[in-house]
Amino acid sequence: MKKAVLLILCVIFLAAFGLANTEPVMPAIETVLDTERPKDVDILLLRNGDKLTGTVVNENFSIRTSYAHIVIETKYIAGINLEGGANNIESIITVNNNRFSGFIDDAFISFKLTNGPQLEIRREKVLKIVFRQRPQETAGMKWRQFMQLKNGDYFHGQILTKDITISTTYAKIPLDFATTESITLIGDANPLTTVKMTNGDTVQGILETEDIEIELDVGSVIEVYQDRIDRIFFKEGYVPDSIPSIVTSSTTAKGNLLLVEKGSFTMGDTWGGGDSDEKPTHKVTFTYNFYIGKYETTFDEYDAFCEATGKSSADDRNWGRGNRPVINVSWNDAIAYCNWMSDKEKLPKVYDSNGNLLDKNGSITTDPSKVVGYRLPTEAEWEYAARGGKKSKGYRYSGSDNVDEVAWYDQNSGGMTQEVGKKAPNELGIYDMSGNVWEWCSDWYGGYSSSAQTNPYNNSGSDRVRRGGSWGNNATYSRVAARDCYSPAYAYDLLGFRICRTVP
Repeated sequence: MKKAVLLILCVIFLAAFGLANTEPVMPAIETVLDTERPKDVDILLLRNGDKLTGTVVNENFSIRTSYAHIVIETKYIAGINLEGGANNIESIITVNNNRFSGFIDDAFISFKLTNGPQLEIRREKVLKIVFRQRPQETAGMKWRQFMQLKNGDYFHGQILTKDITISTTYAKIPLDFATTESITLIGDANPLTTVKMTNGDTVQGILETEDIEIELDVGSVIEVYQDRIDRIFFKEGYVPDSIPSIVTSSTTAKGNLLLVEKGSFTMGDTWGGGDSDEKPTHKVTFTYNFYIGKYETTFDEYDAFCEATGKSSADDRNWGRGNRPVINVSWNDAIAYCNWMSDKEKLPKVYDSNGNLLDKNGSITTDPSKVVGYRLPTEAEWEYAARGGKKSKGYRYSGSDNVDEVAWYDQNSGGMTQEVGKKAPNELGIYDMSGNVWEWCSDWYGGYSSSAQTNPYNNSGSDRVRRGGSWGNNATYSRVAARDCYSPAYAYDLLGFRICRTVP
């Protein structure tokens, strides 16, 4: 009897011990590349519009990235994007929510049709591949350190390099992974590494270790040159909040625009210590929902507009184009881009030749709720979105009270713009509303009133509003309440924009 009781207690103990030590379960990717993953078939989307269902027969796929040549077994892949885009970049999304971009080597996709023959389809004919959800597809897969690269890729893996050293102005400090929370690297002309420790301490210096060897959770071992790395998080299993929104589609998103739900907020300096033009604070109410850019408008996007219209593109100061925010654009340039976007999608344009707002019938209006096409956000819309809309947690900067978490400004930018989306987003998933570049708003600049306002828009003045601070300004200007203005014809390397739309 005693033996039986002892055996039962042992079983209970072992079961409890096993449960207590169960590894965290990775969230399933149910939607990838804007397509729901079926449970029984793979999907092939072709460039001619055809959609095929069946089974991908290729055992693996090979991708040449800007930092490594990687071979990934098909069983680890959730989706492949062969669409290309402006930079002709292709990508693989894995079942553990990692992204690798570059050029797919495989010349053919072997595809067995449902109840049909096996086809060999040239990769140039394929737009996207969406793989079925497989039972327990991440079971047994390790979920280790997390890396984000400057080209937008991100992945989990184990850092195999042991001697990572930071050279500061006062000492050379070897990293202890157990006490390091994260490192952030800025390369280019002003290399700088910021190390954040688990106890809250920070260290700044130069990363002496050139190549970081990493064993990916999907199997390959790669070496990544330090200049390719944006951030490394050392806590195993950590995933930044921003990452799932890159992989999965959202019912609240429209392309690269995010939904901001109507509501009310107190506009202006609600903390104290701000400039006089941020006062008096006043209540603002929106009676309409609107979309706003998840990111600042990039050089890639603006260059497409210039190519289509024959316009001379903006100067990038030799900092790079691509996913950096466009700079050296005037307010007039920004609204021309908005009107081009509207024309492209067969929407009524928002601005006339004098910069007035137009409703869907082409009549001048001062009510943003009556406008249909693409535009710049009003100043009130901008601040409401920067504060996090209805999800606001009352942060001083857009997404945090710690400016370094969300903003590129004069103390951490390296003296130039940085690619969009590299800092943490705010409560709505919007990036860079604090810092990186100032952003044009639709309104003319004017003083505040203490009176409550509904759907405000200031339609008179001599200068247009700019918001958000920039890479070249101190943190004060990155506060969500900070304001400034420029002539609408003015263009500068601190200044860009993001787009907006009223929800129809």
